[in-house]
Amino acid sequence: MTARYVYGLVSADTELPPNLDGLGPSGRVSTIAHERIAAIVSDVPTDRPLGTRDDLIAHERVLDAIAERSAVLPMRFPAVVDEKGVVQELLAPHQERFVKALERVDGLVQFTLKGRYDQDPVLREIAEADEEVMALRERVRDLPEDASYYDRIRLGELVVNAMKQRREADGRRVLERLQPFVTEVSIRSMAQPDEVVNAAFLVARNQVKQFDDAVEEIGGDLAGRVRFRLVGPLAPYDFVPEG
Repeated sequence: MTARYVYGLVSADTELPPNLDGLGPSGRVSTIAHERIAAIVSDVPTDRPLGTRDDLIAHERVLDAIAERSAVLPMRFPAVVDEKGVVQELLAPHQERFVKALERVDGLVQFTLKGRYDQDPVLREIAEADEEVMALRERVRDLPEDASYYDRIRLGELVVNAMKQRREADGRRVLERLQPFVTEVSIRSMAQPDEVVNAAFLVARNQVKQFDDAVEEIGGDLAGRVRFRLVGPLAPYDFVPEG
């Protein structure tokens, strides 16, 4: 018994890249079309557990390969239905909404950019700019932890607040410099105070080089303070409409 694993959605006339390697015994990827929309699918055994790291990698690999040349809407991972359900439950009832969503991302790809402070130079910068931080650092340096407990708490609070202020300013400047080369930005939450930027960008395919050059220039300007990681081009995972 097999079911259809659905990676995402494309226009019905989309040609898939050759030799796509997906899930299932054969790894074969194909499409099931209904009027103007098509689902990207593989056959998988109905009793096969899904959700492993390798499955997620295969899921993204298929979508990202298609996104390099065609508009694609990623499905939530994992999505498995029987063959009739692909058309009757997925494509037919929601065709108009899917068509509009595909039109919105047509010609666009996603990039994600993460940036974190190199802590040592930024901590020195904070200490040199704040007399209280400098004094507390000197005071706790040679004291046992128990004897300097409250000073260490105060020092930590001052450093975290100063780093948050810097990241707001630095992160805003990074986004402003990239804005001319992007169509849309999705800001992700940042849990750590040393995170400067964590965002997804929709970039037109004919603007990819300019965007990439801008990121490289920013990385050079902030070298020694911020470490960046750029990933893409990707399918537009952060820009798929809710529901």
